[in-house]
Amino acid sequence: MGDKFSLKIKLAVIVILLSASGLVYGQRTQIKRYMLLRSSPKYTVQFSLNYNQAVLELSGTYNDDVRSEYIYDGQTFGADKGYGASVISKMSLTNRGDIRFIQSLTYNRLLSYTFGDKTTLADDGKATYNCFTGALGLEYNFTPGHRYKIFLAAELNASMINGHAKIWFENRGIGEPYVEEYDILNSFRMGYGFMVGSEYLIANDLGLNIGARFTNANALFRQAEGNNSDREFKLRDADNPNLKFAGNKNFSFYSIVLGIGYYFGVKEKKYKLN
Repeated sequence: MGDKFSLKIKLAVIVILLSASGLVYGQRTQIKRYMLLRSSPKYTVQFSLNYNQAVLELSGTYNDDVRSEYIYDGQTFGADKGYGASVISKMSLTNRGDIRFIQSLTYNRLLSYTFGDKTTLADDGKATYNCFTGALGLEYNFTPGHRYKIFLAAELNASMINGHAKIWFENRGIGEPYVEEYDILNSFRMGYGFMVGSEYLIANDLGLNIGARFTNANALFRQAEGNNSDREFKLRDADNPNLKFAGNKNFSFYSIVLGIGYYFGVKEKKYKLN
């Protein structure tokens, strides 16, 4: 009788110990849940590289072959592709960070042949342009508080454009073909641009950006001045039927933009859910 009673006590003690250990284990393995909220950056600086594609009258190569006569007659600028770099700063105008004031400095180079000369072609002409641009604009950010940000932007820009043109004259029926070279002097123009892109925060102060921008650099202050004997002249982008290189032409191009960004003023708040 005493042995049975002792056995029952032992079993009761084991049950109590197992229950207690299970309770402790359950408390130790309980997953704690948190919600992390991130504020939008107050200020952003981005450094980017650009790959450019000329469009409209800036584009003057056909099947990868420039047409000197079109440049000389003022139909095109004679460029094709190019490259560049930009520095962009963005300042938040709202507490949410969805509207940002943007300022940028950009250099773009547009060429007939981006990688070397096409010496095997019949037309030995080409054109090269440098475009130094400063811009001010507004950006709307659709996801300002998220790690992945999507935005649209519009800007007004001011540019200094210069370049060089090499024109090939076939001189058919008169003599041997020959080339002449011309310098385009610094020319001030104003225009506009649009951009769509995204940013991804690697950390609260560092991120990557990618986007596409359309630029029209000469919407305002076009002109066509000088004489046909000039070898140096300012950009001729207005109509003048008596002047070579002159024609109403858009200095427009698309850019694929890829770079790195630095963010300032990003704050995090952690809220416990259980």
